[in-house]
Amino acid sequence: MKKILYHSATILQFFLLITAYVIQTLSMKKMGVMRFIVYMNHTWNNLYPIDKFLHIMISILAILTVIILIIFLKIKKNGTVLDKVALRMIVLLTIMTMVSVLFTLGFSTADYRSYYFISFILAMVTLIQDIKIFLYLRKRAH
Repeated sequence: MKKILYHSATILQFFLLITAYVIQTLSMKKMGVMRFIVYMNHTWNNLYPIDKFLHIMISILAILTVIILIIFLKIKKNGTVLDKVALRMIVLLTIMTMVSVLFTLGFSTADYRSYYFISFILAMVTLIQDIKIFLYLRKRAH
């Protein structure tokens, strides 16, 4: 059952990344998608403090990554043998967090029309990876 959930989460991550790519591609090629994205950007900017949300999102992702790295190092320090899967998951999480943070801080809606959509999708992919690693390390620690 747990393997099914793990693989389902991985497929969901892959699907979300493909969705981000498709949204960006269509927002550059199709006028209807472009108009919808521009409309949503303006609506969200008027209704919500999007910049604060993005900075809070970056902070939460960074804190979760640091917590998971600390848990990983504590488990390894206690002498528990972790397999290569755990190390690969940690490296992937670190890369995904860096990509998400760098994209969110480095770009804006002027660079990418679908910036808010992509930032949210990258954050969701990273959060799913955080949950997967946390559950994996919890299982290995006991």
